[in-house]
Amino acid sequence: MRSLLETIAIVAWLGSLTVIGYVVAPVLFQNLPKMKAGDIAGQLFHIVSYIGITSAVVLIFSGSLKNGFKSFLGSLKGFFIAIALLCTIVSEWLITPVIVALKTNGKNVLYQQVGGSFAQWHGVSQIIYLMTAISLFLFVIFWTRENK
Repeated sequence: MRSLLETIAIVAWLGSLTVIGYVVAPVLFQNLPKMKAGDIAGQLFHIVSYIGITSAVVLIFSGSLKNGFKSFLGSLKGFFIAIALLCTIVSEWLITPVIVALKTNGKNVLYQQVGGSFAQWHGVSQIIYLMTAISLFLFVIFWTRENK
């Protein structure tokens, strides 16, 4: 049963991350005005973040039940899930608020401390998103080897 739950969590997280980030968002920006596309994409990225956080909790809990918490987090699987979760949290609660503040001329403490342009912050966001996808892909490689 845990394997099925893990599979669902992985498919939900990696699937939503890749489809929204690398298929839906580009189509939105090709077919809608930039501001409208950005608003819709932002809403979808929030959903992807919460799918990711929920999936990470499921995967960490399941891996911990099988191997113990320290053993799981000390494994390559645990490492890649931790990286993907950290990237998701950083993106959702640190980077995205800066981007929103820049779009709406609002204030943001991180932006006030660091500065930068919308393009720079958007670039950082894209790099973190790609790091999340790569971490999940690597997790899947190690997870499938274990579950053969």
